[in-house]
Amino acid sequence: MDFNILPGQPGAYGIRNGQGPRHLLGGMVASAYATGAETDGSFGLTMLTGGAEAGLPMLRHAEAHAGLYVLDGVVALTLNGQRYELVRGDYASIPAGTDWGLSMQRLRNVAMLFQTGGAACGVFPTLGRPFDGHVQPDKAPGSWRDLASGPVPGCDTTILGPLPKGLPLAQGRRDLPEGTEPFVIRAGEGDHVIVGEQLFTYTSRNRNTGGEFFTLLTEGPEGPMIPPHKHLRHDEMFFCVDGAVRMKAADEILELAPGDFLFVPRGTPHAFQFLRPYTRLMGWLKPGIFEPFFEILGDAAEATVYPEQPLPFRFDRVLARLGELDIVPLGAPPGAGKP
Repeated sequence: MDFNILPGQPGAYGIRNGQGPRHLLGGMVASAYATGAETDGSFGLTMLTGGAEAGLPMLRHAEAHAGLYVLDGVVALTLNGQRYELVRGDYASIPAGTDWGLSMQRLRNVAMLFQTGGAACGVFPTLGRPFDGHVQPDKAPGSWRDLASGPVPGCDTTILGPLPKGLPLAQGRRDLPEGTEPFVIRAGEGDHVIVGEQLFTYTSRNRNTGGEFFTLLTEGPEGPMIPPHKHLRHDEMFFCVDGAVRMKAADEILELAPGDFLFVPRGTPHAFQFLRPYTRLMGWLKPGIFEPFFEILGDAAEATVYPEQPLPFRFDRVLARLGELDIVPLGAPPGAGKP
């Protein structure tokens, strides 16, 4: 399987931490993890790394729904006329037509930007310059002020102008809204489900994205590999936030460290295993048809950490509804039953 090379066509592949093709724009290093070419026009995923004042001016996507997940530092996000200061683990949902922009606040800031469609992520190669480094230049790295107003050719994006000043500081939510509206959800908050020894947290759901996708954090201890399976009608993205993950994808077994990404398109057999006492995955699943699975296999909970004692898997409920779930079981995990 290819790593660190965008294949330019649909198929399973991976990107190691920050090692996608890179462009320098607005003082940020934009590392491409996925573009429309790899996802059949479905989405793009970009790691943004920069220092203080790096960022993007106010902009708007005509059709793309964006999601921003902060990994390090502080990111000041202007969203729909409000200003938020996002820290590690905070997530922002930005529907199409929403005015937004960002300014990084610390000496090192890192965030993952997810955008539906194949065009919105084209802002970085279109307006930026190719860049070999993994961190911004120490001298004159640039800032969000470098980007001029106007439509970005072929990118489903219009730059609206400078970031506004003097906006009051808004607080992120602890629960998910009922509809498709801009919001920020605080780190660790959202809708929680316990499945066995793992805690799943929705940071956005179908009702927040018009069914286009949902976002899911998976947290748990070191444990066995889950049974292999595949999906026929949706794609999965696995991004390691903490710990280490062993992945089976097609006929290969590989490991993900923090910052590593694996794209598993529909039809690809896969499974995963957590290798550290605390491991966390961020997943984007598109379209959002698989959302009900987790509450069928497990149970909604108020817990905010994974359980000390695993709860039972409700395979009986899964089997009873297998016909409506986009999952094809493929047997026991690799190595199961061996001494």
